[in-house]
Amino acid sequence: MRRWMAWTIGVALVVAAWGVLQITPSQDDAEAPFPLAAEIGETASARGFVMNVTDVRLASRAVAGGWSAEGTWLVVDLRAEATQEETGTILAHAELTIDGVTYRASERPASLLRTGLTPGIPREGSLAFELPSELARDTATLELGIGDDPRLDSLVTLNLDLGTLEAEGEVELLETGWAER
Repeated sequence: MRRWMAWTIGVALVVAAWGVLQITPSQDDAEAPFPLAAEIGETASARGFVMNVTDVRLASRAVAGGWSAEGTWLVVDLRAEATQEETGTILAHAELTIDGVTYRASERPASLLRTGLTPGIPREGSLAFELPSELARDTATLELGIGDDPRLDSLVTLNLDLGTLEAEGEVELLETGWAER
């Protein structure tokens, strides 16, 4: 074999290996959740649950029953129900991502977080996210799901423009309960 041909084949193989490396998904990509985009007021059906975010409010004080707290609060009102299983379907994943930083729904107020969902009987309530005040005007992505570990599962996602929300002085979280049909 001629020397120039060996070099050409060698370079071609290195380029092909680089190309394979570029198109091979990473471990994170291989285990990524399946996002289902939704809008406020729109029902989204995911694996095991149905979700409808009915309202998003921004306030400097959040109130839930006898609990209250000052700060910058994003309150998300929603309805959710299970679609497959009677037990074990829990709203466990509620995260808000702003500028690459993720905030989990607060566990301090009584809310829909970690509430069991039942097929055919929707639950309604709120989730509360405590945010730094300087982020209250950015865009955010809300992710909602039924598993603590969302890998290889479906998530309902909403893109929110927090800058369009009018800040209220006080917002009361909806009482968690059975929704009316």
